[in-house]
Amino acid sequence: MKKLLLTALAAASIQAASAQNSAVNTATLNHKNGTLDKAKTEIDKAIEHPKTKDKAKTWFMHGIIYQDMIGNPVYGKMTDDKTPEVVLNSFNKTVEIDGKNGEFGKQVPERLNLLYGQVLNQAVEFHNTQDWDNAIKKYELASKINPTDTTAVLYAAYASIGKEEPASAIKYYDQLINMGHKTQNVYRTKVQLLQQTEASDDKVMAALAEGLKEHPNDVYLMQEELRYYLQADRGDEAMAKLQNAITADPNNASLHAVMGNLLERKKDLDGATASYKKALAIDPNSFDANYNLAVLEYNRGSEVNNKAAKMDYKTYQKQGKALEEQAKKHFAASLPYFEKAHQIQPDDQATLQNLNRVYTRLNRTQDAERISKLMGN
Repeated sequence: MKKLLLTALAAASIQAASAQNSAVNTATLNHKNGTLDKAKTEIDKAIEHPKTKDKAKTWFMHGIIYQDMIGNPVYGKMTDDKTPEVVLNSFNKTVEIDGKNGEFGKQVPERLNLLYGQVLNQAVEFHNTQDWDNAIKKYELASKINPTDTTAVLYAAYASIGKEEPASAIKYYDQLINMGHKTQNVYRTKVQLLQQTEASDDKVMAALAEGLKEHPNDVYLMQEELRYYLQADRGDEAMAKLQNAITADPNNASLHAVMGNLLERKKDLDGATASYKKALAIDPNSFDANYNLAVLEYNRGSEVNNKAAKMDYKTYQKQGKALEEQAKKHFAASLPYFEKAHQIQPDDQATLQNLNRVYTRLNRTQDAERISKLMGN
């Protein structure tokens, strides 16, 4: 009698386990047939039952059933904001049980790539409607799904800028840098954001130094660093640092352009002119060298003109015309550099405005009108 009872209990146990395995199999079949509501009902039972809750197949099917409901025209209404995270947790549980190389574990990466795309698309939809909070939330989840991809982190930074939260954006730029995404734009934007938050000069200088370590020839970063040196009355240090860089890389046009800018700030206009021309001898298409040299010559002309304008009538009768001719020479000297800068960057508004002024001063009315049209006037 005892033996018969044990046999009966064993049979009941086998039937119970079989019933729960059947729930997973039924969920799988319903998923295959596209009846995701029924598949969901069965798989929800299976992940709760002690006989199947620790099986990789259970969690894998749970993940793909929920995932395939996302965006589905019929079953999408059964999902909510938390569904993508439910899917992620299911796939993580699959790998935890099965390992990366198990029957189901090895299928997870492809599914995670799909999930990443789904969540990123949701984030972009929120981004496009300027729903910054939800966009950032989805970008962060996308980054959690694929921690090595920088796209979601970069767009989370953009969304934070859109939300006018520079401190949050800085956090994402730091994350990008730690991920190895060390582009020039990342460092430039981080510096600008630090300046918006009125961070201490030390913090901004540290960010500039970090950026220049990765991009030693970045003109913007160099100029900003020099500006901070000059604000702190450390012009000699800036000059020495830049001179060392030029000695190490004498054929770098950007370095000579920055030297010109520094000398111009120190009122050494002849030295600045020489440096800009060195830069152009190395790279005739250097926008910074062309533009800065043009502005330098234009400002020289304006300074001479101002002297003439301040003269009394008697003095002007004697010296004014000569000064105006001298000013015109400087304006004419600036023109080819402004034209070249315009050729290099046709849409730069500052260049267009200055070109318009020069043409006007040189009485080249038709050219001034042409540039004015390009400016939208």
